[in-house]
Amino acid sequence: MGHSSRTVDYIVAFLRNQGLHDVFGVDGANIEDLYDAVQSAGAPLRALVAKHEFSAATMADGYHRASGRPAAVAATSGAGAMNLVPGLAELRASRVPALALIGQPPAALDGTGSFQETSGAAGTMDAERLFAEVGVFCARVREPGEIVTLLPRAWTAALTAPGPAVLLLPKDVQQAVLGAGAAPGGGPGPVEVPARPLSPERTRREAARVLAGAAAGGEVVVLAGPGVIRADARDGLASLATALDAPVAVAPDAKDVFDNGDPRCLGVLGPSGVPETDRRIEAAAAVVLAGNQLPQLAGGALRARLADVPVVSVDGGTAPLLPVDHPRLIRLTGPIGAELDALAGALRAAVGATAAGAGAAGLAPAAAPAASAAAGTTAAAATGVPAPPGGAPLDLPTALAVLARRLPDNAQLVVDAGNTGATTVHQVPAPAKGRFITALGMGGMGHSFGAGIGAALATGAPTYVVAGDGAFYMHGMEIHTAAELGLPVTFLIVNNNAHAMCHTREQVFFSGDYTYNLFRPARIGAGVAALFPGVRALHAADAAALDRALAEPPDGRPVLISIDTDPHQVPPFRPFHTHS
Repeated sequence: MGHSSRTVDYIVAFLRNQGLHDVFGVDGANIEDLYDAVQSAGAPLRALVAKHEFSAATMADGYHRASGRPAAVAATSGAGAMNLVPGLAELRASRVPALALIGQPPAALDGTGSFQETSGAAGTMDAERLFAEVGVFCARVREPGEIVTLLPRAWTAALTAPGPAVLLLPKDVQQAVLGAGAAPGGGPGPVEVPARPLSPERTRREAARVLAGAAAGGEVVVLAGPGVIRADARDGLASLATALDAPVAVAPDAKDVFDNGDPRCLGVLGPSGVPETDRRIEAAAAVVLAGNQLPQLAGGALRARLADVPVVSVDGGTAPLLPVDHPRLIRLTGPIGAELDALAGALRAAVGATAAGAGAAGLAPAAAPAASAAAGTTAAAATGVPAPPGGAPLDLPTALAVLARRLPDNAQLVVDAGNTGATTVHQVPAPAKGRFITALGMGGMGHSFGAGIGAALATGAPTYVVAGDGAFYMHGMEIHTAAELGLPVTFLIVNNNAHAMCHTREQVFFSGDYTYNLFRPARIGAGVAALFPGVRALHAADAAALDRALAEPPDGRPVLISIDTDPHQVPPFRPFHTHS
């Protein structure tokens, strides 16, 4: 519309200058001026409309997890803003940076009972207080000129905390014309976020000395978490594991942080792991925490054991969930990638200093990480997943074995919560050159639909979503968004006609003679085929049919494959909430 100096034009110019390409959201009356500004500015920035604000946030989530690049989220006031809360809560819990731009009724109407008012005036809900709890930063822009200072503050908070930073934008403030000094042409430039300094050299030498000594008399185990992925530090982790000749156990939401085909990979930590992994950790002479705070699902049950052994935490400034007075904790708080590289170098020096004695036992000079699958092979082929019988009925493990064999090595695999997620994390190897994405901060059902769309948009890589029918009923309509955008995402819907994790707990902890969580049968594949002509929707009744469906080349549109499984099947995980 040619409005070159509105507050919203300034915001859009800022986003472009930070290198952002995508704004995920749902349009509405009190955010439509921002959408107009995006349209006026043109490429490379674009606005993408989801079916639900929760999924808009999860699109930004998957976009970042797949590419490392942050995104923006836009929503209108009232219910639109409230629908964002669980999605932003996942971003906060999982430390995913994003800028959330939330429309508000005109500030001139505050305190008058305006439609969807959340100003906090006249007894109304205070959105600023609400989103200050959900985000790492929140501010209401009360005057147009405030945007010049609040916008870079929000962006800096999102990147450094990290997490979602929220700006509340009254409609009249969005529309206001800024002074000439704040015009987009005058330029809100890129925000420079200073890097954390490396830890002192003496701290690193002490960590290397402790680890070398532990390796001389036993085994050092590395517990890797999502901080390594956020820092794009997989190479540094591989170098450290090689320098220590140490096994690596991975958090469920960081399964792809270490080559699953490497003989040193111990598998997944926590309830989705196996007892042997815990036994190796419990016998360790020392432990390295690499980007792993040790929350409950990523090895938190081991915290008591770690009170008795040296622990080196490479954490980027985010303290592990250990007692602050842990007597043998050494923290390296600089950038995780740089700290891992520097620690590996210090260990090689420690090996050289002790090579003449027994202290060098168990340590080896750094070598290239174990070779991952060659281009064109699948993740499962590289890790020995056998082919299931062609006509086998489709229980979930069989279906996942078929999926594992068909995953390209550069795939983005996005997995939802519940029994389906617990089984997939346990059984499907991470793609050798791709991502294995699952959200465990809030564990929101349906997260994978938006996250898969965001991952596909961010990378263009083959993207696969694995979700249960409960998750599909919550947010599966985002398949329509994938169709509108022409994204060849493959959605594998595990239909056990149940909220299966809840039903599992009914069986394990209660009498099992009642259920609130089993549903009447539904034909999801047939329903989607009728509802969305732009989606290739199928139902696979056996392993051979699933294998054929996954083998068919993508034709530029989403694919949905539904399979039927038994709701009474208990997944391979240990319950983490017990019943007294």
